[in-house]
Amino acid sequence: MKRFFALCLGLWIGMVGPVLAAGEGGGWEMVSTNRGIQVERKTMPDSPLFAFRGEGVVNVPMGLLVTVLLTDEIALDWVDLITAHTVVRSINATEKIIYESFGLPWPISDRDYVMRQTTGFDPEQRMFTLDFESVNDAAMPEKEDVVRAMAFRTFWRLKKVDETHTNVEVEVFTDPKGLLPSWLINMIQKDWPWKTIEGLVKRANRGDIQPHSDVSGW
Repeated sequence: MKRFFALCLGLWIGMVGPVLAAGEGGGWEMVSTNRGIQVERKTMPDSPLFAFRGEGVVNVPMGLLVTVLLTDEIALDWVDLITAHTVVRSINATEKIIYESFGLPWPISDRDYVMRQTTGFDPEQRMFTLDFESVNDAAMPEKEDVVRAMAFRTFWRLKKVDETHTNVEVEVFTDPKGLLPSWLINMIQKDWPWKTIEGLVKRANRGDIQPHSDVSGW
């Protein structure tokens, strides 16, 4: 136990050291660059928690990435820390309620989310978006052994660069709730963007999926 928290403290000290300004006028600060993915953080009003974002151009056609993002059955193949992903119900062609749970390092309790997922296609901008927001749903009550967390500004944005390259952006601002210090929450969340983008790219390149038809003509 003591060794675990000593490790956390050491990582936190490294994380909150000097950072470089990024994202002109947006209040974003550089955290790191990992395998071409730039990770930034932003101080949120009235909150001790940071929002985190990851962005980079990847050598994968946009259609393949969209297919991965919209295929519920393979979410566990690539999303960092995820342990469950289910569709609670579909609302319409672009909206559905989903349930996700995430396994966190011992001795921290696992977290789960019930969220409304909204899909957007913008042919003029050659852009695809996937937005998430926490909701309450009677079909998915809280579980005794998992802490129900809250997702605020959380989304994916893909923009076509050319036939083989895509600009990928993911932003997360969530409150894991429970009795966790804010520095520990921020430490855990800061690596999620680049690890999950990396997982998305690897899953898209596995060779067993087809480009999504809604973006094939862009």
